[in-house]
Amino acid sequence: MKKLLSATLSAILAAGAVTMLPSSAATAPLLTGDFESGLNGWSARGTALVELTQTNAANGIGAASVTNRANDWCGISHALDPAVIKPGGTYVFRASVFQQSTPLGVHFKLSLQYNTGGFGGDTFDCIAEGTGAAGTWLTLSNNSYTIPANAQNMTLYLETEGSETDFLADEIYVRNVDIFPDAFETGDADHSGRVDRQDVFALRDYLTGKTTGGIYTDTADLDRNGVLNAADLTLLKQMMLQEPQVTTTTVTAQTTVTTVTTVTVPDIGTHAQPKAYMEKVRSQMKQDVPADVQRGDTGTTTHITYYSKKANRDKGANIWLPAGYSENQKYPVLYMNHGIMGDENGMLNGFAVREMASNLIAKGEAVPFIIVFPQMYTDPAQAMPGGFDFTMDTMDHYDDFLYDLTESLMPYVESHYSVKTGRENTAIAGFSMGGRESLYIGMHRPDAFGYVCASSPAPGIVPGVDTYLTHLGSYIPGTQTRMTEQDFRIADDKLPYLLMIAGGTNDMVVGTFPKQYHELFTKNGTDHIWTEVPGGQHDGSVGIPLFYNFFRAVFQA
Repeated sequence: MKKLLSATLSAILAAGAVTMLPSSAATAPLLTGDFESGLNGWSARGTALVELTQTNAANGIGAASVTNRANDWCGISHALDPAVIKPGGTYVFRASVFQQSTPLGVHFKLSLQYNTGGFGGDTFDCIAEGTGAAGTWLTLSNNSYTIPANAQNMTLYLETEGSETDFLADEIYVRNVDIFPDAFETGDADHSGRVDRQDVFALRDYLTGKTTGGIYTDTADLDRNGVLNAADLTLLKQMMLQEPQVTTTTVTAQTTVTTVTTVTVPDIGTHAQPKAYMEKVRSQMKQDVPADVQRGDTGTTTHITYYSKKANRDKGANIWLPAGYSENQKYPVLYMNHGIMGDENGMLNGFAVREMASNLIAKGEAVPFIIVFPQMYTDPAQAMPGGFDFTMDTMDHYDDFLYDLTESLMPYVESHYSVKTGRENTAIAGFSMGGRESLYIGMHRPDAFGYVCASSPAPGIVPGVDTYLTHLGSYIPGTQTRMTEQDFRIADDKLPYLLMIAGGTNDMVVGTFPKQYHELFTKNGTDHIWTEVPGGQHDGSVGIPLFYNFFRAVFQA
C-alpha cells in the first residue's frame, strides 16, 4: 500500500497535485519476483542454487538467495512469456540485489537472453547495471527498455561481472512503460511504485556513493532545484512522518460541502508479523558498534516536570528531540529507563544513547524518534529509596512505574510534543532495573508497547534470590497475586514486533538473571532475541551494542 503525500509537504515543495498510480490491473506488474510466497517461476541459471530466504529482504520478509555460482553469469532467471511481455514492446524493468562479501563492491547486471530464430546464436543484452557495496541493497532500473521486435525464447536474468559472490535478489518486476513517468509519486526515488523506507535507503546510498544508479531525479528531487543532495534526503525523511490532509468536495443540488480530513500515514515499516520481523532483525545483528556512531549528539535535551497520579507528586524527566524536530510532523517515542537508585539523568551518559540515535538517524539507518528519560521510582512517600537496604516494598514501587508511565507521563508527552501514538509507534528500553521494568511493562501492556529492549535486566519479576533480597515476584497488575515463572510470557497474538534481551558473562551485579529471563521466555514459548556478551559486565559493554541494534530496527517492522 503506497503512502499518501502530505498536503503540508506538497505546499512546501510547490509541486501541485500528485498523480497516483491508478488502482487497476493495467498498472500491475507483468512479471514479479517479490518472493513473499515462493519462487513463482524464478529458477537457477547455470550452477547456481536458488532458494527462498527470510534473512534480509529488500521489502517484506522474503528474498531469493543465489549461491553456488561457478561463473559470473550463473544467477537467477525467469523465462518471459511473449504473449505478455511482447517483442517490440517497451517496458519498465527493476530488480534489487544485495551482497555482503565484497567490501569494494560487485558489479551487477539485469540482462536479457534471446535469439532471433536464425543461425546467429543467442544475444545477451544488459538492461540495467550498477555496483553494489557490501551490506547495501542496490536497485537496478531501466524505465524505457525496448525488446527487439524479432526476439524469441526470451529469458530475464541477474548476473555479476567478474565475480562469483553469493547474493540476494528481491523486488524484481517488469511493468508497462505507459505508467511512467507521470504516475510515480514524488518521493518514490527508486520508481518502485510506492514510497517506502527503501526510498530513504536508496537515496542515502546514492548520495554517499555506495550506489551509482537506481535513483530518479523526477521523483527524488523533492525541493525541485534540479540537484540531488542531502536536502532532498532530509525532505524525504520528513515526508514519511507526515500526517497528510485529504480534501474532498461533495456537491448536491442545493449546496457544496468541502471537508478536510486528517489521514494517518502508515508507518515506514510494513508491520510484519513479530516472529518474522524478529528473525529478520536477528539475522542482521552486529557485534561491533562503529566508534563514530558513539560520538556527537545533534539532538536537543530538555528537562520537564509533570504530575504523577500514582506518586501523587511532581516527577522529572528528560526529553530528547532529534535534530530537525518539527511540530509539523509526528514522531514515534522511546522510553529509556535507568538503573536502580538512578533518576532521569541516569541514561544520558555512559551508553551513547543520544549519540547513537543522532548518528543512526542522520545516516538513514534509523527513523527519527523522540527519547524520553524518566525517573522510575514511584512512591508517594519519597522520591528515592532509602539507601541500599532494598525491600520488596522498594521493588513494588519500581514496578508502580507501569501506572505512572501509562497514566501520567505518556499523556504528558503526547499533549506537549508532536508524537505518533499506538504500540507500533511506542518503545520501551532500559538498563538493569530499567531493563527489568521494560520487560515487566512490556509483558503486561503489549497493547501500548510494540518494541521492548532490556539490557542486563535486574532480577525479581519472578521469585528468585540475589545478594540483596529474596524476591517474591512482581504483582500481576491490578491484583494482589505475584507472578510465577509460568506467568513470564507474552501470548503470540500480543507479541511485540521486537523483544530483545542481552546480558554479559562477567556481570557481577545481576549475575545470570538476564539469561534466566531468556530461558523462561524460551520455556514458555515467547519468541525473542537473546544476546550473551562474552566477558560483558554490568555496563555499556552489553548495553551499547544492544541499543545500537535496537535503534537500527525500532519502529521499522
